[in-house]
Amino acid sequence: MRKILFLSIIILSVLTLFAKPRKKDTENLPLFYTKWILKEIHGMPVTQGLDTAFIIFSDNYKMSGNLGCNLFFGSFSSGKKRIKLDFVGSTRRLCIDMSLEEQFSRAIRDDITHYHIEKNKLYLRYKENVVLKFEGITLPQ
Repeated sequence: MRKILFLSIIILSVLTLFAKPRKKDTENLPLFYTKWILKEIHGMPVTQGLDTAFIIFSDNYKMSGNLGCNLFFGSFSSGKKRIKLDFVGSTRRLCIDMSLEEQFSRAIRDDITHYHIEKNKLYLRYKENVVLKFEGITLPQ
C-alpha cells in the first residue's frame, strides 16, 4: 500500500512539474494564432451572415480570413501597437448580401494604422478611432 501511495505522489509531482499553467482571465490573447471574429465596424454591431467574418494573423506575417462570404488573404507588418495590413486578394463568390463584405474589405484596405488587444478583444484603429472590433478564440498552433 505504501508503494502505491509513494508512486502516486511521484506521478502527481511529475505531472504538476510539467503541466502548462492556465491563462488567467486577465491575460490578453496573442495577436498571432487567434481567430478574431468580427463584432463591430465603425462602432456598429455586425450581423453575421451565412459565413462568419473573421481574421487570423500568423507569425510569418500572413493574414487570412473570411469577409462574410468570400475568403481573403494578404500580409501585414506590425510593431509597438502599429499595424499595416496589405490586402492581396479574395475569392469571388456571388453572395446574396455583400454589404458586410464590402465594409470589412474596405476597412482592411484603407483604414487601419494601429491595434490594441484587451483580454479577448482586438481593436483595429485608424489613429485613435476604432474601425474594427473583434472577439478572439485561441487556435492550436
